[in-house]
Amino acid sequence: MSSEKKYKISFCTVCMNRTHHLKLTLPKNIKDNLGYGNVEFVVLNYNSQDDLDEWIKEEMMEYIEKGILVYVKTEEPEHFFMSHSKNVVARAATGDILCNIDADNYAGKGFANYIDKQYKKNQNIYLAVNKETAPRDCYGRICILRDDFLKIKGYDESMLGYGFEDFDLRNRLELLGRKGLYITNIDFLQAISHKDTERLQSEKNAISTDRFFIAHLNHAQSSLLYLFEDGTSYEGIITMNRLLNSMATENLFPENRMFDYPNSLWQDCWNKSSWLKEKETLYIKDKEDDLVLTPLEKEQHLFQLTVGNYTQVYRQVTDQEESNNLIMFFSQINNRIIMKQNKEAKKVTVNQVFGQAVLSKNFLKDVNLS
Repeated sequence: MSSEKKYKISFCTVCMNRTHHLKLTLPKNIKDNLGYGNVEFVVLNYNSQDDLDEWIKEEMMEYIEKGILVYVKTEEPEHFFMSHSKNVVARAATGDILCNIDADNYAGKGFANYIDKQYKKNQNIYLAVNKETAPRDCYGRICILRDDFLKIKGYDESMLGYGFEDFDLRNRLELLGRKGLYITNIDFLQAISHKDTERLQSEKNAISTDRFFIAHLNHAQSSLLYLFEDGTSYEGIITMNRLLNSMATENLFPENRMFDYPNSLWQDCWNKSSWLKEKETLYIKDKEDDLVLTPLEKEQHLFQLTVGNYTQVYRQVTDQEESNNLIMFFSQINNRIIMKQNKEAKKVTVNQVFGQAVLSKNFLKDVNLS
C-alpha cells in the first residue's frame, strides 16, 4: 500500500441490551473520526431486547445512507457470548484493519488517523492496551489486520464466559509473528465506567445460575459449589495464591510472593455433576458418590454436605455483590484456563468455523455468515 493511500478501517461494536451506552459513544465516535474518510462503523445488534432498532432508525439512518454506518442484526442468540459476537461483527466488516470498540468505549478524536499511521510504519503489528496502565473498561480494544484475523480464525468460540478472549487473541497473534504495540494516548482510552452486574446481565452464567454455596477449607482455600437451573452442578477449590504455603520460608521475600492472578482454580478443574432437590434437601449425583446437602436447623443459610463419612458445612450465598463476584469468577476462570491451554499448546487457530450467523443488514436484506 502506498504511503498516500489510507487503510480502510472498520470500527466494530457489539451491542446486547447496552443501547444506553451506545447512544452516548457511537455518535461521538463517528464525529471524532469521520474526517479520516476511509472508515466504516459496523454495529452488531446481538438480539438486543431494548430500543436499539428504534434508536438506529430514528437517529442514525443518515450515516447508514451515506455508507458510514453498517447495521447488522441477528435474532438467534438467547444469551451474550463475547467471542462469537465479536467474530460475527468482524466478519460483517470490510475494512483492511478491524478495530474492536466496545459499546461503552470512546474511540477518541483522530483515533483512525493514529491507527493508519502505525500500520504505515509497520504492518507486522497489532494495537492493544496495557492492562497494567489502561482502564479496565478498555481491555477489549484491539486493532488487527483483517487478513491476520482470518488467518487465526478470530476469537476462540469455546470461551463461553466473560474475559480473557482478547488476551488469548493477542497470544495467538504473537504466535503468528505479530508484535503488540500499546495504545498509550489516554485520549484514545476513555470509557463509561459501570459495575460488573451490567457486564454480566445478559450472560448465560448470570441468568441460569440457581444458587451458590461456599465452604472455607483453610486460610487459603475454599470450596465453591454452583448449581445451575438446567440441573448441572460445578464444584471446585478456589485458592488465594498469595496465602498458599504462606508460612513456607521461600515465601518470606516479596519477590517470591508475586502471582499472575490473585486467585486460581485447583488443578484448573471443576467437578461437574448433576443435582436435584427434594423438599429442602439437595442431592448431587457425582460419578462415584452421592452428595447430600441438608439445611442445618436454626442456622440460616448453612447446609451440611455429607459424602459417606465426610461432612463439611457450606454457606449458601445470598448477598448480591458476593453472588456477582462468584459469577464473574466462574465466567473468567473458565476462559482463563482455555487461554492457558491454547498458549501452552502454541495454538494459532482454534476454531473450525467461526462467526456463523444469519443477519439482517441495514434493515433491508439477510446475510448468511457460514
